[in-house]
Amino acid sequence: MFSRLGRAITALASLLFLNACSVFGSAAAPEPEYSVTLSEPPFEVRDYGELVVVKTPMDDGSRAAFGRLFDYISGANAGARDIAMTAPVLNADLSEGSKIAMTAPVLQSRDAAREMIFVLPTGMTLDAAPVPTDPAVTLRTIPPRRVAVVRYSGFMARSAATQKARLRDWMAARNLTAQGTAEVAGYNPPWTLPPWRRNEVLIPVTGD
Repeated sequence: MFSRLGRAITALASLLFLNACSVFGSAAAPEPEYSVTLSEPPFEVRDYGELVVVKTPMDDGSRAAFGRLFDYISGANAGARDIAMTAPVLNADLSEGSKIAMTAPVLQSRDAAREMIFVLPTGMTLDAAPVPTDPAVTLRTIPPRRVAVVRYSGFMARSAATQKARLRDWMAARNLTAQGTAEVAGYNPPWTLPPWRRNEVLIPVTGD
């Protein structure tokens, strides 16, 4: 019988094979749709529609949090349904004072106020999503929102704090007002070579 890690690796490997992905940076899974309202690479402003997500606290670390969410999409839910994995995996830092507005992998917070989030497949509604069997895993919707984004490569968590500051400087220069906490998103499987990884910091902004 596979361990949790073994099942996760098998699932991700299958996604890579089906989507012709490689260690050179192809995304491992489908992404939620969005429209770009401003593009100044590596910065963007995007509009996302409503998302249905499953989330769990990261009190006991990112590995345990990922395991709980992976178990949920692998059948630890009412009906024992398998759910397709999507990208990105998100980590939200709640230590800045307000609740998260949306979805995302980790910001440099030293308290436990963090959550890991999986975005459920497009078309799955909150009512249709199977109920988690683990009480530490919950479903929610993220309303439509506008986010400022900075994209970077390398190790996601190692550069997250620096990239968050960089994004805030860019937002200030363009009079964009934060409307929620920062999130960090990772799009690639862990064996992707760091120079080809796609990571992002996202900060919700006012819709004007």
